[in-house]
Amino acid sequence: MSSLQQYSLNFNKSLSYNFQGGNLSSDSGLLIIRSFVEKLEIKPLLEDIFKDYSYKKHSFSSIAEQLIYTTIAGYRHDDDSDSLRNDPVFTNLLGKNSLASQPTISRFINSLDEKAIASLNKLLQNIFEKGNDLNTTSNIVLDIDSTNFETHGKQEGSSYNYHYGEKGYHPLMLFNGLNGDLIKTELREGSVYTSKNAKDFLEPVFKWLTEKYPSATIVLRGDSGFASSEIYDLCHKYNVEILIKLKSNAILKKLSDYVVSEFMNEFGLDYSKHHVMYDEFDYKADSWSNPLRVICKVERDSGQLLPRVNFIATTFNSEPKNIVRAYNKRGNMENFIKEAKLDFFMDTSSHSSFTANAAKMLIKALAYNIINIMKRAVFPVDMHKSRLSSIRTSIIKIACRCVKTGRKIHFKLCSSSPYQNQFNTIIKNIECFRPNN
Repeated sequence: MSSLQQYSLNFNKSLSYNFQGGNLSSDSGLLIIRSFVEKLEIKPLLEDIFKDYSYKKHSFSSIAEQLIYTTIAGYRHDDDSDSLRNDPVFTNLLGKNSLASQPTISRFINSLDEKAIASLNKLLQNIFEKGNDLNTTSNIVLDIDSTNFETHGKQEGSSYNYHYGEKGYHPLMLFNGLNGDLIKTELREGSVYTSKNAKDFLEPVFKWLTEKYPSATIVLRGDSGFASSEIYDLCHKYNVEILIKLKSNAILKKLSDYVVSEFMNEFGLDYSKHHVMYDEFDYKADSWSNPLRVICKVERDSGQLLPRVNFIATTFNSEPKNIVRAYNKRGNMENFIKEAKLDFFMDTSSHSSFTANAAKMLIKALAYNIINIMKRAVFPVDMHKSRLSSIRTSIIKIACRCVKTGRKIHFKLCSSSPYQNQFNTIIKNIECFRPNN
C-alpha cells in the first residue's frame, strides 16, 4: 500500500494539500464556449477543411479544436495538453478518451501546408459572416496594420525589424474596426516593409465583402505605411472608401502653409490652451492615378511651442473635423492587436517552420473570433467589452467535479462561484442565439 504525500502549509500546520483530488477540472466555463461553438457549426467546417488529411487516433480537426479550447482556457504551450490529457471537461468537449499529446500536436501543425492555411483563412471569414448579418450590416471599417511577433530562436523567415528593434515576424492583420472581428491575418517575414503584399492581401477581402455585403459602406483605414497608389487604385476598383494618413512632404507642407500661418496668427501667443484648426485641399502624388481630398489638421497642446500638422487622405465628403474623428478611432485597433497577442498568444512562434507558425497563428485567430462574436452575441451587456483575460477569471476558471450516473455525466460546478448568474444568463442566451447563414 503506497502512502499519499501530503504537503503542509507554513501558516497553519493543521492544513495540507496534494494533487490527488480526483476527477476534477478547473476549466468548466469551457462548457459554454463549446455550446456557442455548436451554434456556430464550426466542428463540421473544421472536418471539411481536414478531410483530405490522414487520420490516426486523433483526427486533424479534433486537434485543431483542442488547440482552440486550450488557447481560450489560457494554456499557451502545446505541452500543457500532456497535463490536461484526461481532464474531464476537455475530453467531454472533444468527445474522446484523452487529449492529443504535445508530439501529436507538433506533428499535426508541421504537416499543414499552404492549402490548409488558405482554408483556415476562409473559415475565419465564414465565422465573420455568422457574426455580422448579411442583410443588416450597413458599415464595415477595415482597419489594417502590421505588428511584430518576437522570436527567440532560428525560426524560418524570422529576421530583425528595424522599426520594432527586435527579431521576429512582421504579420499583416485586418480587423473590423466597428466590433473587433478579425477578418484576415497573414504571417510575413520579419524584415518586410509595412505594406509589402498589402494589395494581394486586401483584394480577395474586397471581392468577398462587396459580394456578400453589397449594401454596406466599406471603408479602408490605415496609417501612412499603406499610402500607396496600388492600394488607392484597388479601393477605387471595388468602391471602397479611404481614410489613410499621409506622411508629410515638401508639397504637403507648401499646401498647408496657409492654414499654419492662420493658426499662428490666431493662437500663436496663447500657450495656455489646446488649439486646433482644419483645412482641406486636393493633392495628387506623382505615382497616383487620381487626386484625393486631403484633410489637414493643425494642432498644438498647451505648453507646446510649435503646432503639429497631420494629413489624412479620404474619399468622404464629410466635414474635416468628422474625418479626423473617424480616423482617430483607428486607435481601437491597438487594443484588438493587444488582446490577440497577450490573451490568445497569437504571437507565439514556437515552431521552426514558417508554415507551421502561420497555421498555429490562424487557429488562434479562430479562437479570437469565436470569443469576440460571443461577447456581443450572448454575454451580459456589462461584459461586452471584457478582454479574454477577464472572462477567464470570471467565467472560464470555475472548478467542477465530473460525476457519471448511468448514461449521463454531470458537471458539478463550484458552489461558491460569484459568477453563477452570469454563467446561467449566457447559457440561456446561447439557446436563443441564431447565427447568420
